[in-house]
Amino acid sequence: MKTVTVERRVNDVGGLDGGAIDRHEHPKTLFEQRVDALVMLLIHPEIGAFKVDALRRMVEQNSAEDYATLGYYQKWVRAVRDLLIEQEILTPEEIEKKLAEVRARYAEGGS
Repeated sequence: MKTVTVERRVNDVGGLDGGAIDRHEHPKTLFEQRVDALVMLLIHPEIGAFKVDALRRMVEQNSAEDYATLGYYQKWVRAVRDLLIEQEILTPEEIEKKLAEVRARYAEGGS
């Protein structure tokens, strides 16, 4: 019988010691609320930019380092960006242009 070795994906932590889990609820930050709202809008059937399974697929494609160091909603933002590009809804250039505008506004004291 042939033995097949399957490499564990970065998100596959089943059976591994993950340490203590903080089960206390905490209020979502404004950033978390906005990211959550953005994802809910984009997956809504009337918009249908992508499915929640696509979001999960993109999150699971993070490098081991990014998966370990990025926060939950930071992973979502990256996944949304990648899906909007993949689905050809926005180009990387369009995203960078808008980010530059937001950064400039923020640097001037705006929000």
